[in-house]
Amino acid sequence: MTVVETTLPEDGSQEKHVARHSLTTRLNHWLIAASVIALILSSFLPILGIKFAWVTIHWVTGLAFTASIVFHTVYALLYQDWRTMWIRAAEFKDVIASMAGRLEMLKVPPGKYWLMQKVYHHVITLFGIIVIITGILMMYRIDSSFWDRDPYFLSAEIWGIVYVLHGFASLCFVPMLMMHIYFAIRPEKLFYTRSMIKGWITKDEYLSHHDPKVWVLDQESDPEEQKE
Repeated sequence: MTVVETTLPEDGSQEKHVARHSLTTRLNHWLIAASVIALILSSFLPILGIKFAWVTIHWVTGLAFTASIVFHTVYALLYQDWRTMWIRAAEFKDVIASMAGRLEMLKVPPGKYWLMQKVYHHVITLFGIIVIITGILMMYRIDSSFWDRDPYFLSAEIWGIVYVLHGFASLCFVPMLMMHIYFAIRPEKLFYTRSMIKGWITKDEYLSHHDPKVWVLDQESDPEEQKE
């Protein structure tokens, strides 16, 4: 459910804006983005020979990333419609057209999110869960102001699995981030990027890229209180 707002552009004509992301969603999105970038840099720059005190930066940022993911999950369940991310089997028949972003080619019209946006979300969620769980376990191997290290918390074999999973998932975040940035700056996708900054898309963009019967607008709700 989304709000339609009427604004007055500089040319004097009226233009309708469709609220896509609440302020809470946007702020948390950019916190996650900053955390991922900081985690990637603090992980791989030392491997490239750039030396700095990366361990503390990495685990503190990891806790911020974990908190933002937990918040996103709770917020989505309580205040958003999680079904907008549900993938229908019939959508996979439109996978090529969905990648091209052409609404007229789809047999299963998109709601608020396109198929590839949903797939990306679920894949990055999987990698995120892996790095969070393994990262929390790895914190037993470092000293901090809050706890003492315990490298014998797990057996050597289990630690090996933890490190492999954490490293693999971390590596997967690199191409996933590059892919996200690539599509965010493509000219035909810039309106989605703008919506993550300003919170809205235009009515024309809404009608051109989404099926109003699937993504139904609520013209009376408050943007910060509506189901997204």
